This record gives sequence, structure tokens and C-alpha cells, in this order.
Amino acid sequence: MSKQYLNFVQKSFKYIIFLLHINYLDASKDVDIYNYLDEIQVVSKFEDRKKGLMYKKSIPDNYGMLFVWPYEKKQCVWMKNTLVPLSIGYLNKTGKIIGIYDMVPLSKNSVCSNKAAKYALEVNLGWFEENKIEIGDVIKVKTILSNDK
Repeated sequence: MSKQYLNFVQKSFKYIIFLLHINYLDASKDVDIYNYLDEIQVVSKFEDRKKGLMYKKSIPDNYGMLFVWPYEKKQCVWMKNTLVPLSIGYLNKTGKIIGIYDMVPLSKNSVCSNKAAKYALEVNLGWFEENKIEIGDVIKVKTILSNDK
């Protein structure tokens, strides 16, 4: 075999190994939400999801509402009759945050996930940024659901 061919094979092998390692790198982190929120209200019934945080004048800093839909698809919420400025994080079925949006009080504009979502976490405006929780991080949804009484 020529030296040129062996050099090509060696570089190709290094490149393939490099690509395989990149696929396993993940900047996301697992988030134990109870390190950040003391109270999480789970809403899984249609009527509860529909009402959400309407008419509340404020919510505590350590409070969140987790919306649970029966199946994963693109989901939308709005702020009709909601007085508190909120941030929402959409999560897929594994709890991975797929989108974070800030929402305007009393707005009737829908705020939709850009991908299929199974859950959404509503918190005070800016909460995700303040706690350095980002898209790609994984919230342990099963822990929240098992603590729901």
C-alpha cells in the first residue's frame, strides 16, 4: 500500500472517531426542579389546563405550574385573563426543554411550542434565565408526577 493511502486511512479513522465522540457530547444538564421550586401544581385535566393561572394577581417566586397533555404534539397556551407576567418552558415526553418563551399578561396571542411537547412549566417571568435553566436541559418530570397528590 502506498504511504499516501495509509495516511488517508489514518486521517479518515481519526475523523470518524471524532464524529462519534461529538455525538455523545451533550451540554444539557438534568434539573431536579425541587432545588428551584418549592411548590409545583400539576394540571392534567382539560378544565384545569384551560384555567391555568388566570385571575391570580401574583405567584410566589418558588412556584410553578406543570401542564400535562394526554399526548405529545405541538402545544399552545395564551395569557387570556392572566395578570402575572410568565415564562413557559415546553418539554418533550422525556422532560427535555424544547423551547422557552416569555409571555405578556392578558394577551390573547397563542404561544406555541416549535416541536411536539408533552409538558409545559409556567413560572414567573425570567425564572428560567435567572436559574440558568436552558433549552436542552432535562427536568425530571417523573419525580414531579410521582410527588403529585
